[in-house]
Amino acid sequence: MKTTSITSRPKTWPYLGALALVFIPTAGAIDHSNLDEHRPLRIEDPYPIAHGEIAIEAGLGGTLDRKRENRGLARAEFLWGALPNMHVAVGSFFSSDPHEVEEPEKSGDVHVSALYNFNQETLSLPAFGLKAEVDLPSGVDSTGTDVELKALVTKSFDRLSVHLNAGYTFLHGEEDEERSGRYGVTLGASYPLGAPQHTRTTLVADLFTEQSPLRGDKPIYGAEAGVRHQLGTQTVFDAGVGTEFAGPRERSTFFFTAGISISF
Repeated sequence: MKTTSITSRPKTWPYLGALALVFIPTAGAIDHSNLDEHRPLRIEDPYPIAHGEIAIEAGLGGTLDRKRENRGLARAEFLWGALPNMHVAVGSFFSSDPHEVEEPEKSGDVHVSALYNFNQETLSLPAFGLKAEVDLPSGVDSTGTDVELKALVTKSFDRLSVHLNAGYTFLHGEEDEERSGRYGVTLGASYPLGAPQHTRTTLVADLFTEQSPLRGDKPIYGAEAGVRHQLGTQTVFDAGVGTEFAGPRERSTFFFTAGISISF
């Protein structure tokens, strides 16, 4: 996420959670065309928030699963532009049925991350960034500290931007039948509606694959689609839906989220 004017390029909890948390901003700007993880999809771009800026991102959602109880979800994150081209973040997510969470990130885990941008996009080179995240075992049924490293790439073709994320998570404290590490790859695209006259809305979609939590299970394949809409220079609303269409029987057939990002 990179801060710009609203017309320029780069940047708790029931099932009905399409509501946004409300905060009162004071200064700064945030851009609907920049992508952050979970706002509203898993795809993200390599642009951090501006040096010295503060942002709050929060949302509610839910998931419908094939073999487990349906769950409501809530997520919040605090971001700070600690250095030029780098921001750090701290946040957590919560589930209405925390004991049913099979992902490495458990309900109530605190995660700390840093995103660094190595270069701006040029005519010949894509923008490239690196993100590192640590999940601390503070949540329900959480037993170990997990570390994820992820490469972020963005390349634009006219107004269409293509994004590639590829990462690996090193897991600790897992049971014998659970994997000690999992890869994940996401390929997505974003497109601003109404360009070049008035671009306040960006469409986002992606395809993803990741290793399943249990050894021997097939990889998970899924798709997502969403929208980011500029409410003001400091506020962006987002909403998205998705499905895991192939993989283990316990995969999610449908999930959704809605939230808000506010800069200070």
